[in-house]
Parts: sequence; C-alpha cells; structure tokens
Amino acid sequence: MAAPAKLIAIIASLSLSLYSLHLLTSRRRAISHSKHKTLITHNNKPKRNGIVGAIGNTPLIRINSLSDATGCEILAKAEFLNPGGSVKDRVAVQIIEEALESGQLLKGGVVTEGSAGSTAISLATVAPAYGCKCHVVIPDDAAIEKVCMIKNL
Repeated sequence: MAAPAKLIAIIASLSLSLYSLHLLTSRRRAISHSKHKTLITHNNKPKRNGIVGAIGNTPLIRINSLSDATGCEILAKAEFLNPGGSVKDRVAVQIIEEALESGQLLKGGVVTEGSAGSTAISLATVAPAYGCKCHVVIPDDAAIEKVCMIKNL
C-alpha cells in the first residue's frame, strides 16, 4: 500500500473507532431538564441540551503514533462527532444565528442551500432547531448517499 493510502486507512479506522466509542459512551441520561445548553448528569459530566448545544463541543484526541514519532504533541479535533458529522455544523449555526439576528430570516422561514455538500447537510440538521425549514437544491450527479441523507433530514 502506498504511503498516502496507508495514512487514509489509518485515519478512517481511527474515525470509525472514535465514533464507535462515542456511541457507546453517550447513552447516559441527563437528570436535569434545564433549558441551558449544558446539563449535569448523575456522574457530573456535562451533557448538551439539543442539537445546537452539541455542536462544537468535540474532543481533542492525542494521536500517539505521530506524537511519539515527532516528539511533538499531535492532537486531532474530532469534528466528525458534531451532530451533522462535520465542522460545517459550526458554520450552519453561525449563518442561521446571524440571519435571525439581522432579521433576514424569521422563525418559520426557509433556509435555501444550493449544494449537496457538508454545508447543506449541516443546514438541514440545524435549521429545525431554530424553528426554520431548509430547502436544499442539489445537482443531478450528487452521490446517492448524500441525497438520501438530505431527504431524511
């Protein structure tokens, strides 16, 4: 296997492992029903209230092999653990909050996105949390997986 292919395989397996670990550890229920973004659970670990509260609070993960090989601490931000699976979730929150604050978007309004990329998935994930609808216009040659995901959101 070529060096870039090995690196991609390592990153993919790390991502899958971290996501599996996240799924296993995220099943604890919050005992508080506060409307704040952070809830405290029975074991004093913070829990986020709703989709918007969960965005951006992803962990930094030390990559041991690279850190040991370079002598520097190499950390990876696990943005794939955002609800929409991408760093674009942060962008979607910012876009919608700015549009609501400026009056360009009202609750019950429609957010329109012209792609089938990560931003479209993030906007379709986040818009309902703000009481808005999301309309995504996608090209004919978009990947079927993304089309299905956007339709389901």
